[in-house]
Amino acid sequence: MKEYCYCSVQPKGMSSVYSYLADDGMDIRIGTPVEIPFGHDNVLTKGLVVDFGYYTEDNAPWPVEKTKKIIRVLTPEEYESDWDDAGKNGKDGKDDGLSEQDKKEIAEAMGYILSGNYDEMFKWAVNHHDRVDCPGIMKVVCSCYQLCVAQNNPVAALNLGTLYYTGDGVPQNFKKAEELYKIAAAAGEVRAICNLGYVYYYGRCGEVDYARAFQCFNLGAVLYDDANCLYKLGDMYRDGLFVTANGKFAFQLYLRALQQVSVPNTDHNCAPDIQFRLGRELVEGDIVTQNAENGLSLLTEALGGFYARRKNDAAVPELVQKTKELISKAEKILDADMK
Repeated sequence: MKEYCYCSVQPKGMSSVYSYLADDGMDIRIGTPVEIPFGHDNVLTKGLVVDFGYYTEDNAPWPVEKTKKIIRVLTPEEYESDWDDAGKNGKDGKDDGLSEQDKKEIAEAMGYILSGNYDEMFKWAVNHHDRVDCPGIMKVVCSCYQLCVAQNNPVAALNLGTLYYTGDGVPQNFKKAEELYKIAAAAGEVRAICNLGYVYYYGRCGEVDYARAFQCFNLGAVLYDDANCLYKLGDMYRDGLFVTANGKFAFQLYLRALQQVSVPNTDHNCAPDIQFRLGRELVEGDIVTQNAENGLSLLTEALGGFYARRKNDAAVPELVQKTKELISKAEKILDADMK
């Protein structure tokens, strides 16, 4: 006969305890921090498990079908952080800072969560993925993703990993991002494979690991012809990182990346990065024959693309400066050619 895990949960900041069910597979112990739907509005709330026990449907303390479920187990850092419960901007909870529309949308998501409708839950999270202006909504987005990850949804793992990597809507946590990227990468999500490469390339979780970065970028380039992986693999060959430096091969990889970035339904966000690299090599003429005219054209396109990313990419000021310097160099070469 099936047994159910009933938990007594004490919401953070309260003295009362309430009964919740824990799903199979949850690591529940006394003192485990959890996230629960609380009150009539099912506001996402932090709490601690103060007691638990296993019961059959016949001897359960509350009817199974009427008992709310724990949404997920929290890390100690999440429990202690000032990232408040959904719908609360101030610690006292007096001013929720949510519009009526935001409240309706959160209520919609909670309906999917409580009913276990994972397909709609995932769609809702994707549609609200960029609501970094609203901590309450972002908390629900992350909860939806976490529940979908538990249902083996690799894109949910990728998207949640990205939020942890950038720190948008959640406290930045590169280690958590790496764990989630690995889940998605194992399922063949090329964006997760590439993002793992970035984790290792820049040493986000400790030491730089060019060997593992190369493994990721090479995998994404060879198996998926992914533009991001192609141009980062080009960087490794250009600079001799883990591999023997080969500028001409790097240039070919940049050319291939530019071809792939123009394919429909692909990520075009990296186009200016690729244009910058090709333009740089054509203007400097160190590894390919100098062609300042074509280089200038590519760099001008790259500059516009970098400006388009100016509000959500901290690297843009440096990229813009380098691009302008190369544009100036190309113009001087072309001006001299007119004399």
